[in-house]
Amino acid sequence: MNSNSTAKALIVTAVLMTSSCSPLHTPTRDDGAKAILAKCPSGRSVDSRASLDMSASRIQQPLSAPESETLRATVRRTVICGGVVEISAFFGSVASTVPLYSGKLQLDGATDNVRLRREPELTDAVMETVETTLTQLQIEPIDGSTGGTDILGQLSQSAEFQRQLDPVDNTSNLSVLLVTDGEDNATLHFSDPALSREQAVAMADEVAVPDLSGATVTFIGVGKTSNGAITETTYVDALKAAWTRVCERTGATQCIVVTDPANGQ
Repeated sequence: MNSNSTAKALIVTAVLMTSSCSPLHTPTRDDGAKAILAKCPSGRSVDSRASLDMSASRIQQPLSAPESETLRATVRRTVICGGVVEISAFFGSVASTVPLYSGKLQLDGATDNVRLRREPELTDAVMETVETTLTQLQIEPIDGSTGGTDILGQLSQSAEFQRQLDPVDNTSNLSVLLVTDGEDNATLHFSDPALSREQAVAMADEVAVPDLSGATVTFIGVGKTSNGAITETTYVDALKAAWTRVCERTGATQCIVVTDPANGQ
């Protein structure tokens, strides 16, 4: 069994163990679940792929509370609507991507109310698996590199995920979430703090981007340092503008690029 298979087996075991635990999140009455269900696209799965940046600038604080809640909301929508969730951590190149969770999620039951009552436990099982694995993870480059965070490569991975799930483009609604500081220094060389908005956008216009037509793509954490502080405003604005341009060029239906998901800035 290779290392990826071993990791996946451990993750499946963790899910089975955590599914019997008390839920981490006790919802208020309904908690918006019926509103989410009402917006689920008919005849299409709601799949999601999340990439968590564990590069040197973020490894000390893998997920802030707002970032964790955004990830939960992404998982929860897939649980309610039904679909496949894939969550990975990455350091350096695509070769150093580490799986945290992967599986098809759906709620069983005779009625909507019965199914929705089961949602919090399933969502919590996924989140607990991810959060526990992150605390135990020792992320190091496995491709011989010592640096070069490839965020653009994670978008390409998401495009491949979309192609595998929906080769004829009529069965899946994909949500892509990247939790990252935005400092791609493998392909786009965005690590220079003196980077201007104009320079960043020009660089974003020059690179090849994957096809994510029809997907919703969200970047959160852009411009945040490892201690949660936000870097210089001009630099953050440059990163946001560049990733917005990259996202638009992928053909995504919606592009959201923010530093703090709590206030959208």
